[in-house]
Amino acid sequence: MSFIKANLVSKRKIDVFVFTSMEKPNNLFFKLYKDDEVEIKTKIIKQVSTGDTYIYSLELPEDFSFGHAYSLAMTDFPMISVDVSDAVNFQGFDEEFYYDGDDLGTIYSKKETKFAVWAPLASDVTLKLEDENSNFSLIKMKRGEKGVYRVTVDGDLLNRKYHYLVTNSGVTREANDPYGKGVSLNSIYSAVVDFESLIHKDRYSPVTKINNYVDAVIYETNVRDFTEDKYTNIKEKGKFLGFVEEGKTTKGGHPAGIDYLKYLGITHVQLNPICDFDNVKDDDVSKSYNWGYDPLSYFSIDGSFSSNPEDPSSRLNEFSTTIEKLHEKDIRVVLDVVYNHVFNYITSCFEKIVPNYYFRRTKKGQIANASGCGNDFASERLMVRKLIVDSTKYLIKYYNVDGFRFDLMGLLDIDTINEVVKECKSIKSDLIFYGEGWNMGLELPQDKKACSDNHDLVPGVAFFNDTYRDIIKGPTSKDRIYQKGYINGDVNYAYGMDHIIYGCIKDISYKPRFSDANQSINYAECHDNHTLFDKLLESNSDESKETLLRRISLANDVILSSIGIPFFHMGQEIGLSKEGLDNTYNVTKINNMNWELIDERWEMVEHFKNSIAIRKMLNYTKLHKLEEVDKLFKIEHWDNGIYCLEITNETFSQPFNELVILINPLNKNISFEFDNDYTLIHSINGKTKIHVKRGIISGVSLAIYYR
Repeated sequence: MSFIKANLVSKRKIDVFVFTSMEKPNNLFFKLYKDDEVEIKTKIIKQVSTGDTYIYSLELPEDFSFGHAYSLAMTDFPMISVDVSDAVNFQGFDEEFYYDGDDLGTIYSKKETKFAVWAPLASDVTLKLEDENSNFSLIKMKRGEKGVYRVTVDGDLLNRKYHYLVTNSGVTREANDPYGKGVSLNSIYSAVVDFESLIHKDRYSPVTKINNYVDAVIYETNVRDFTEDKYTNIKEKGKFLGFVEEGKTTKGGHPAGIDYLKYLGITHVQLNPICDFDNVKDDDVSKSYNWGYDPLSYFSIDGSFSSNPEDPSSRLNEFSTTIEKLHEKDIRVVLDVVYNHVFNYITSCFEKIVPNYYFRRTKKGQIANASGCGNDFASERLMVRKLIVDSTKYLIKYYNVDGFRFDLMGLLDIDTINEVVKECKSIKSDLIFYGEGWNMGLELPQDKKACSDNHDLVPGVAFFNDTYRDIIKGPTSKDRIYQKGYINGDVNYAYGMDHIIYGCIKDISYKPRFSDANQSINYAECHDNHTLFDKLLESNSDESKETLLRRISLANDVILSSIGIPFFHMGQEIGLSKEGLDNTYNVTKINNMNWELIDERWEMVEHFKNSIAIRKMLNYTKLHKLEEVDKLFKIEHWDNGIYCLEITNETFSQPFNELVILINPLNKNISFEFDNDYTLIHSINGKTKIHVKRGIISGVSLAIYYR
């Protein structure tokens, strides 16, 4: 038995590997052909043999010319194609083939559609295009500069399906368009869509000005989870249009859907991934569930949220409508984007079109999986970076979104993230950017990672503050979920509170995590891990449900009282549970908003709403620079367990002369005495306008006083 393989290892050299049980061939010759016609003279410059393996290095008389098919014939062996996939690692490859144009994908008009795809290694690219009779025809594309293949097809091709047939190293694979703005039902094909029409739709600007990230109050949710529950009269449940149906209520008559978000007073809603993802059938969502962290496309919109997924254009218009309806309600939209990985690189359009290019590899040559979720994107490569930047710019320009939450951002490189911020803010200035800054993987050098350890190198980006999370509620890991944090009642965390109340930018109790509070996402719960209520069920198992719910409100109040960016997960305001489960990315129904619980715990909703309003009113919450907040609070740890914050600087305590915030995490009422008379403006008990010099703060509560 014998096997032969030929690899291009430099522009002037091909290595031939012969594995054979036969004796070493005599009268050895090699013949290299270009496009099966032109013979290229080669010279054997090295040969090595070990056992049954023979390696020959062939020198080429001129540089290898990409865009052509090279075949090699060898004595007594059949013709084989030369494998050129290692060329992506040649020195200077990125610079030679980097394409800075803005026409990749399709450009549609009623007269014609232009197709363009970057495939620098390919010897041939053919467009497979649906006709008016739902049949497919093949149209050869022409190679141009930088390895971009193009073709223009006459006629109105709106909603037509298409694929690219790409031949690399003699193997032809069929793929969706990496820059495709539309996809067909269940993402089987890319689809031609008129995305330019989106820019001409009516657009609305939210009224509330966002001058700094700390002005935001972010509420994370999922299009499907937010409206799928049967306890409301929302019609298009689980869909874009259902998300923004107005005038809808719970069975108890309380606002539901978009009206609920407006009622809360949040400034930003963060949507779990809405770009095209795998593992949910567009035409039968009842049989599958997924949060969407399994990306297929970074430009097209997922059809599972559309009321008409068979029409590729509908999802574009419905999502655009969703954005503008939220803007009308003075709510900005942050998209959760997943540029760090795909689940299966082999079946992705990226690998099919440019083998070996888009995915990061380990030192041993294996595909990296530092995310633990699939195959890591090589954002440091120029055309991968361009794809990420182009995707974010597209979503802002055509859908008018207001920011991005980057999934596992620490796996992306600093230059890419900084370019995203720069390019996107040139389109829209009041955007917000933040992400998971965990330090992950060994493939990207430490000083190149967009992780929180390098926060000073990505000044326009905020990070989920896990220090804040762990101090406020205790450890999140399964083996330590029983351990308490400050709001769970462990007053030993009071010194940690000193640190997080400043957004972790002041050298107090701990070294600073950030240099500016615009970089601190203060949170206790997000879609990952247990809900806060489920955490409390473990750590405070001896307490009543009423007390646990008070702890929920206490946590929310602490977050809203802190310097930094307050972030809340859907249902956190009412103590939503996931039945003790943590990673519920594919568990249907359990992630749904429980609108019946909204009715049952409406007092918690009212308190949360009022807490947000108080934050917006108080001047000090708008501060973010260290020099501004360095001496902002007078902090006292009272012996009776009260944590006291006092602001006496009239500039920062406005609209009041002085502010005092008392926090009692203990499950008992505690008496206190001030030096002067103060007025209560906010408490978990809901009582206000109470004038006191001496008083009692209820167990598990936060109260704000002024004078």
